[in-house]
Amino acid sequence: EAMETLLPYCEDSPQLLHSITHSSIAALYQLTNDCVEVDSRSSCLGLLSTLISFVGVLGGSLSNDVLNTIVTPLPSIWENSIEQNLLLKRNVLNIISSVATLVGPDQASLLYPIALPMLNESFGKEENVFLVEEALRMWLVFLRLSNGYNGSLGALFTRAATLSKDLEHVIILMRITEYYIMHGGASFLNDHAQTIQEVLCNLVGEVRPRGLAYVALVIEALLRSYPTEGGSLLFQCGLVKRFLEACAANYWEKDDCEPDRVIVLYLTALARILLSNLRMLSNILPVVSSSGEVFGEEQLVSMYISKFQVAGNGAHGLLFQKLWAILLSSFVPPCEVSPVINNYALSRSKEIFSGIFSYILRNVNADGSN
Repeated sequence: EAMETLLPYCEDSPQLLHSITHSSIAALYQLTNDCVEVDSRSSCLGLLSTLISFVGVLGGSLSNDVLNTIVTPLPSIWENSIEQNLLLKRNVLNIISSVATLVGPDQASLLYPIALPMLNESFGKEENVFLVEEALRMWLVFLRLSNGYNGSLGALFTRAATLSKDLEHVIILMRITEYYIMHGGASFLNDHAQTIQEVLCNLVGEVRPRGLAYVALVIEALLRSYPTEGGSLLFQCGLVKRFLEACAANYWEKDDCEPDRVIVLYLTALARILLSNLRMLSNILPVVSSSGEVFGEEQLVSMYISKFQVAGNGAHGLLFQKLWAILLSSFVPPCEVSPVINNYALSRSKEIFSGIFSYILRNVNADGSN
């Protein structure tokens, strides 16, 4: 506690911080070994993590010798943290995250041989369930510090399917998944398409609207990075059908239907899918309720028009509206999607062009910016 109180005074004296850090590392590890109580041992390791983070926050650095002194004991501490000492594994993960953040992208990969097996074990053993949150944070740290897609990090993504069953970690898991999709390229998609499907199927329709906003970012990244392949992937695992069923329930005003802010996300995903493959319409519509209500092409067009203003809410509102407008214009002849949707879109062309497109043009600058 005395050392933690002293740290803020080092903000104006980097030399003092450097001196404290160098002299404290060996002493903290020795004290960790000498202490009997788990809380005391955890406090020693926690202070070490705080010291490293403080050095990084103040823009400092540590020599390779000092970094080796910090990292070398960690595998042994991890392996020996059993029974009442299991909690020390959490400290080990925090120390590794602090070191990775300090050394940055150029050297973080040197920690992979130590860090990745620990992450895999954190997710793979039931006794380590209490480590999941710290392990996910460490995973995200290494992803952000990676120089492009890495096969070793990529192999870890197979754990995401099981992790997605615990809705407590939705937000950080979605950030991790989004990063993989945006930076992994075709090789990641080819290797982990099934895992992506499992993750999304576990979450869509199960999480609350706030959590779904993060799931929607993953779907958006998938469809923007791989417009055709992403749409097929979502169709094959039944998610496109799930989107439409939710839209239909909202259209019919069912008691348990999803709120408009969720429906907007589903309609936006459907817009991206259909713009890449309009012919998919014949495979996904109509949706028929158990009581015989039909949600077909006319109803889908009607929803895009009626929910247009709702789609404009939020930071990405105008982007969503542009996307919807392009889709609606694609339904109007001479584009031959189907006679039903062509005729219905034509009958509502005044709303589409005079209303929707006029609104967008009033809110977009000449250079295309909002």
